[in-house]
Amino acid sequence: MATNKKLLFATLIGCMIFTVMALTSFPAQAATKTIKNMVVKSSNDSDHEIKAVKNGHTYTIDAKNVSIKKSKSGSKTMNFSAIKDGDVLNVKGSVHDRDVTATEVRDLSTTKSSTFYGVVDSISSATQTVKIKTTKRGNITVAIVKSTKVTYDGKKRKFADIQEDDKVLVRGTWNSSKKTITKTKKFDILVKDDYSKLD
Repeated sequence: MATNKKLLFATLIGCMIFTVMALTSFPAQAATKTIKNMVVKSSNDSDHEIKAVKNGHTYTIDAKNVSIKKSKSGSKTMNFSAIKDGDVLNVKGSVHDRDVTATEVRDLSTTKSSTFYGVVDSISSATQTVKIKTTKRGNITVAIVKSTKVTYDGKKRKFADIQEDDKVLVRGTWNSSKKTITKTKKFDILVKDDYSKLD
């Protein structure tokens, strides 16, 4: 009887060891998620690879098997080559460490209602406008209106709190020929996000 108990115990221990070994032998599965407001650092048209920055980290995005879509919703597409350094992307896909295999890439800096990353170059209290420097889309004049939500680290701020050299994400109505953003909905002064690698 004691021998049978020892045999059963040994069998159970063996099964547990085998289970643990089997579970740990499989590679960790990549998580599927959407990363919003990534800023393009570079893009390679030949292999459809994008380097983009978020929270001070550079991600490598494999976009070989997806169409690049315009704006944050809708089905309109654009050529991969139209992506510019400094564009703001929403990227959905499998994320492992900082490698992303994309299932959807949306460029938010390409339509009339656009989001831009930039650095504050000058401020005009008289006209309530801010000029921002973008990486590849030139200087853009942003109109701050009553309905504009100005934030600093997620907290509500005023026009007077905006300073030169602030790194910002701006969303509003873009006029590409006049290089202006009007009807500005959002003027987010970035604190935790470190895009200094794009300067």
